[in-house]
Amino acid sequence: MDLSCIIQSGDLELYVLGMLPPEEASKVKTLAQLFPEIQQELDAIASTFEAGAMQMAVTPSSSVKDKLMASLPAKSGAVATPEANGSPARVVEMKTVAEQRSSFSKLAIAASWGLFLLAGAFAVYLYNGNQQLKNDVATLQQNATTSEQQVAELNKKVSSYELYRQLKSDPSLTSVALASVKPEVKQQAEVFWNKATGELFIDPSSLPPAPKGKQYQLWFLIDGQPTDAGMISLTDVASIQKMKQAKPGAQMFAITLEDEGGKPTPDLSALVVAGKVG
Repeated sequence: MDLSCIIQSGDLELYVLGMLPPEEASKVKTLAQLFPEIQQELDAIASTFEAGAMQMAVTPSSSVKDKLMASLPAKSGAVATPEANGSPARVVEMKTVAEQRSSFSKLAIAASWGLFLLAGAFAVYLYNGNQQLKNDVATLQQNATTSEQQVAELNKKVSSYELYRQLKSDPSLTSVALASVKPEVKQQAEVFWNKATGELFIDPSSLPPAPKGKQYQLWFLIDGQPTDAGMISLTDVASIQKMKQAKPGAQMFAITLEDEGGKPTPDLSALVVAGKVG
């Protein structure tokens, strides 16, 4: 499984900061249990955050230690007096516990706000990076889909061309060219017919797309009587199509533009192309 997308998504950083939605956090926890690489990445992120926090820490001045030591009683339990030390007594002003707690609370609140703002800014940065990554992935997927469609279309055209060559070179098939009935309109088609078996193919690639609600219909004529040979697919006009079998004795083939789904008898006013069997 490719874990790079998960590692680079920014979700792991948000998980360490505790800012990932519960459902997403549960997924990350499960992944960490399944894949050591994910757990290692989480540990590395936590270590990085901890190192950053340590760098931001403020080292107290040396006077703080002196004041702290002066406020502590002697370890021996004896009380040091001015007479014992041979020096005058020094009065040390001690803050009450409440005052000390108040100072510590203010410092803790300030540090908490600083860390909160830092975490918030980092989370926004990760979120923006994550969104950009998702957009890039979506663009790549769309491009891949487009490329796959183009390749599929190209493969279809190649397959159709190969089939056309086979039909054209097959001695058992008779090729019938269907020319436009209107000289000013450039449209044509080609039929391949096996007179012995009745097998029938058509290449409609040179016909214009059918208008909405219309569909091309193929006919063969015996003694002037038309017989339906099938509808030409609307979605596969560029490819060679196998049609219904044509009866022996067919003298002509023709195509009309009928209402979608076709008719039992042709509309001669909608005749598009036609050609006689040689």
